[in-house]
Amino acid sequence: MNRLHKMETGTFRFSSPGPGDAHATRRAAMHCLAVLERCRTLAGEARLTPLKAIESYARALEREAAADQAWVIRTDATEGEGTLASAWPLWFGRNARRFERPLLYLLHACSVTQLRVRLAQLRQRGVLCNDVAWPRHRAGDLPLWLADNLTCLPYDPASAGEAWTIMANALRDLYVGGARRLYYLSAHDHADEASTLLDAAQAADAVRGMYRVRPPRAGQAAVRLLAAGATLRTALRAADRLWQDWRVIAEVWSCPSYTRLAREASDAEGLRLLRPSAPVRRAHLVRCLGRDGSPVVASTAYPRRIAEQIGAHVQGRFVAVGGDSPTLTPLPPALSAEGLAIRAIQALCDEGRLPAAALPAAIHRYASGPLPADTRADA
Repeated sequence: MNRLHKMETGTFRFSSPGPGDAHATRRAAMHCLAVLERCRTLAGEARLTPLKAIESYARALEREAAADQAWVIRTDATEGEGTLASAWPLWFGRNARRFERPLLYLLHACSVTQLRVRLAQLRQRGVLCNDVAWPRHRAGDLPLWLADNLTCLPYDPASAGEAWTIMANALRDLYVGGARRLYYLSAHDHADEASTLLDAAQAADAVRGMYRVRPPRAGQAAVRLLAAGATLRTALRAADRLWQDWRVIAEVWSCPSYTRLAREASDAEGLRLLRPSAPVRRAHLVRCLGRDGSPVVASTAYPRRIAEQIGAHVQGRFVAVGGDSPTLTPLPPALSAEGLAIRAIQALCDEGRLPAAALPAAIHRYASGPLPADTRADA
């Protein structure tokens, strides 16, 4: 890490690390990557949650404290445990270390203020894992702030496999490649129905923001269901509903980072404006979805604005559903399998890909109680 020197004013400045320090940091990163791979191998096909996967990795690094190749910070650590509750001792005082190690910060931040207190300790480099769930009644300022903060790259992994893949990429990017940014992972504790392990192609795509979890059953998909984090399992069940109840073919994509997808797509469009004669660089989002115009329903447990970030770059009808999406009684919750299925059917009806009668029929089928008189299954 940049070493601290006291100035006459009593403030501090950071000097650049020497070649030896950078080499030691890269060596430490390779050690941490090896530990991560061991954790992934030991877990095998076990259905770990993202939170449990991250915890298992943190414990593995802590068990190897004698190797002194990583920094693990826990906001809930207590004195005498041997684990730091803050990153400040790493840079100040007698505990300051000579070179920078990969930093894994496990925190419980419910607000922007709480998160910014932690970010101030990190010199804009590190991997942060936040275990705060995001219920409907909580304000959505934190995820929205992360989406707007260009120094942060936020991810919402759906599975242990995604969490491990994202952490491995972060280690290579920050501590081998030398990038200076913050990786943020929301760490929910819901078991996922998909496989824990990602193949090489899925892993590469997941890091870029999205990868396909379930291809269409046959032929071309009528609708695409995109989902982040804990909503992926709901999207998979919605795809089952669409096929079983309506014979609608859906493909399902996991989107660990709508923010990364939107940023890359915006950058690609900006480059096309500045250099119209240059070869076209297609964004990952465009490569994945193509330009056939099939409706897209994107879901997130965060405020729906998080999913809406990609809407401007999607061909065809786009619907975003989030934790703040309203539910109209007696319709099913917006983030239920039935709620997503209704929105997919509505998009298909609006596009003329399903008869207009399909929407009231779906509403009638999935409603939990009596419907208004003008909502009829045979309308």
